[in-house]
Amino acid sequence: MLDIVEKPLSIAGDFAVDGWTIIDTPPLSNEMLATFEDLPRDMHSLQRYRTVRLTQYFAYCEDREWIFAPLPRRDYVQSAEYIKIPEAGGVKRFREQLVCDPSSLLVAILAVLPIDRDELYQINVSQFRVRVDAEWKGITVPEGPHRDGHRFSVVGVARRHQVDGGETQIIEPATGEIVFRTTLQNNQAILMNDDRWIHYATDIVAAEGYDSGYRDIWVIEVDPWAERCYGPLHEQRASAPSIAAE
Repeated sequence: MLDIVEKPLSIAGDFAVDGWTIIDTPPLSNEMLATFEDLPRDMHSLQRYRTVRLTQYFAYCEDREWIFAPLPRRDYVQSAEYIKIPEAGGVKRFREQLVCDPSSLLVAILAVLPIDRDELYQINVSQFRVRVDAEWKGITVPEGPHRDGHRFSVVGVARRHQVDGGETQIIEPATGEIVFRTTLQNNQAILMNDDRWIHYATDIVAAEGYDSGYRDIWVIEVDPWAERCYGPLHEQRASAPSIAAE
């Protein structure tokens, strides 16, 4: 449980006007950073070296405190309407759960998003590490430019280690024009209206003078509980053949 915090200042973008913004996020402790070191391999994406954990939360605000309750573990399913690659769209994917508490990060993000604190929410929190070396390309977004199918999508950088690239792009869906681009640094996050924009991040490459590196990120997806992306009904809708075939 954490009290509502003062709204973080935006580094770029005004969410109310632009539908996206970048904020500084709370610095991570060494203990929190260490949880990225032993993330399990993503066995559904073997064309690259990515490790991942995911916890799905029930969230509500009461008397100025946010309460985040982990939901029972279920396979993660992204809607085939939005995610078109065979390894992900409509596919049930196993994810081990987080071994850390992301509450302070969530509170900072929710202080910025235009949410109704009288509503109930469902939140997905994923930790990822994407590695690049002589064997593995640093593919950060295999889906290409895309939407996630949530009310709000957030990408936060925990740590960049010996890498270049990983440029975040906000894209106009109708024209494909990149309307904003930046390379997020440690403890920065971009918050997006997923309904309004397409987003993407370029591959990472080893920085000059290094043979390998990695990028640790958070991916956070926020939905009202009535629109939750969790449970059997969501799984049925997300994997519907009529959607996947479009």
